[in-house]
Amino acid sequence: MADIFDFPPLEAPFVDIVQWRRDVSESFVPLDVHPLGDAPFRARVGRVDVGAVSVFRIEHSASIVARTPALVSRGATDLIKVSLQLSGEELIEQDGRVALLHAGDLAIYDTSRPYTLRFDGETSLVVLTFPHGYLDIPREELAAVTATAFPLESPLGRVVNPFLVGLAQSLGELPAGHGQRLARTGLDLLMTLIRTHLKDGIRRDPRRQLLHEVLGTIDRLLDDPELSPAQIAAAHFISTRHLHAVFAEHGITVAGWIRERRLEHIRRDLADGELAAVPIARIAARWGLVNPAHFSRLFRATFDQSPSEYRAATALEPALAREERAPAG
Repeated sequence: MADIFDFPPLEAPFVDIVQWRRDVSESFVPLDVHPLGDAPFRARVGRVDVGAVSVFRIEHSASIVARTPALVSRGATDLIKVSLQLSGEELIEQDGRVALLHAGDLAIYDTSRPYTLRFDGETSLVVLTFPHGYLDIPREELAAVTATAFPLESPLGRVVNPFLVGLAQSLGELPAGHGQRLARTGLDLLMTLIRTHLKDGIRRDPRRQLLHEVLGTIDRLLDDPELSPAQIAAAHFISTRHLHAVFAEHGITVAGWIRERRLEHIRRDLADGELAAVPIARIAARWGLVNPAHFSRLFRATFDQSPSEYRAATALEPALAREERAPAG
């Protein structure tokens, strides 16, 4: 399967460690980057954006990249990252786990919590970034799979990993609508990996199993403007109090999760070029937010943009793979 790594050479010039650190701070989440070895550090990157999903192809020298507790404390971020190794090796540490990635392997990590990446030699990788909400599971559940290696030579890895490589190879050449839908397919495949990994732990824990069943019910009923905790509890033959307690164990509320899921679905639809002609109010109503003024206030409070501003900024043709300076970890 070596041909899945048949990328054309990056055309951007290499930058040194000083510029790379500056690019990290200005273009991405703040990270500490420390070169390893005596050779001069160099790095370069190509990037394609489709809506809120970004795909980076990165080459750089041996180094340690750290998202330290001090850097995390400087500001909240909901960015999730997926590293897919093309050449060399990568060691990812987060949430008490360590994953060693070889060519073709991938792992997920969360920029809202500390992590460390170690590259002991020259390396090439693909990094996908997207908002946490695109994964449809609470952060505490995602923390059970961060820094877990998903090997290329595994049943799901033989399907998912090459797809993501192909996405990185072709995304910049595709029309916006095709690129957006393929990016969404890639995220759906990632969710399949995550849910498969979580399955055994969920099966052994009745409360986690109940949580995931409830999350599925909520997703199915999001278009109902009257969706309520009482309705959800009744669907699972539990009390409303029990329902609230299950969510509280994961640091979330039922109403807050419903609101978050609705806004995330609306955000995805606003970034979909094929829905550009659909009125924003109709998209919001499709996901259960039928009061336009209320919806607009919620959206701005959550995403720091009005719905129309977000649509204008994201529902565009993707930039062709541009070799611009951007962060590496």
